[in-house]
Amino acid sequence: MGVHRGILRKVSNLYSCSFFKGFKQGCSTVMSKRRAVSTAESKKKRRKVENDDQTLGNESLNSNKVTTLVEKVGRELRKNADPKRSQPMKKYMRDKFEFFGLSSPLRRSVCKEFLQQKLSPQETRKFVALLWAKPQREFQYFAVDYLEKHMDTSAEFEANIECIKGLITSKSWWDTVDALANKLVGGLVRKHRDIGRNVMEEWIDHENMWLRRTAILHQLSYKEETDEEMLFRFCSLRAEEEEFFIRKAIGWALRQYTWTSSSSVKKYLVKHKKELSNLSFKEAAKHLNF
Repeated sequence: MGVHRGILRKVSNLYSCSFFKGFKQGCSTVMSKRRAVSTAESKKKRRKVENDDQTLGNESLNSNKVTTLVEKVGRELRKNADPKRSQPMKKYMRDKFEFFGLSSPLRRSVCKEFLQQKLSPQETRKFVALLWAKPQREFQYFAVDYLEKHMDTSAEFEANIECIKGLITSKSWWDTVDALANKLVGGLVRKHRDIGRNVMEEWIDHENMWLRRTAILHQLSYKEETDEEMLFRFCSLRAEEEEFFIRKAIGWALRQYTWTSSSSVKKYLVKHKKELSNLSFKEAAKHLNF
């Protein structure tokens, strides 16, 4: 009996040692795996932070790049300023803006170098926003020139249309609004018909008069691609407005479309003559025989 107990005790001790040895090895394996996972996660986090830091650095660099370009444009415009021309130009725009006094040909000539500078879409939007914040009107003219050359109307519709909307509704006057409406908004809507049409449907009823004018004018260069139903409906929606720039826009949009479909415009004018203002009708019918 004592022999059996001794054997059992030895077996028990051996089992205990094996168990704890295995348990210890298991714990060691688990801890090693946890440390490996923790190390991998730490490396991943560090890489993310490093990437974030690099991104922030690039954004800072890009910001400096854009700011520097704005400063260069400003120096060139100031260098070629003509005080004798600036006052008549300011008066022509009803004293709404300051001017350096550069003619359009001279402005394009002295800014030609900067017009060739390529920026990313995000940088482009920031660039024109900074130019728009400047007091002299030549900055805004250059911004429009830059957008016409570099904005990719086939991509980033939402960001681009919001950018243009901000320009239309800030420092608003026909000289910049009409260029933005025709070439930029028109280009964006043409490339993104469905979503672009929805935006124009919103703008034609917008409280901002310049957005309503843009909705009427955005198809000026569409020719055969003109959405005739939309054009005529937008003109009818705003026909009773007394605002000069809306009445003028209606006449201009209809007159432009006569080069594509004079018969359609003539039928519209006959049918809606009583609704349209004299200004709108006269402008629209300028090249038609009535």
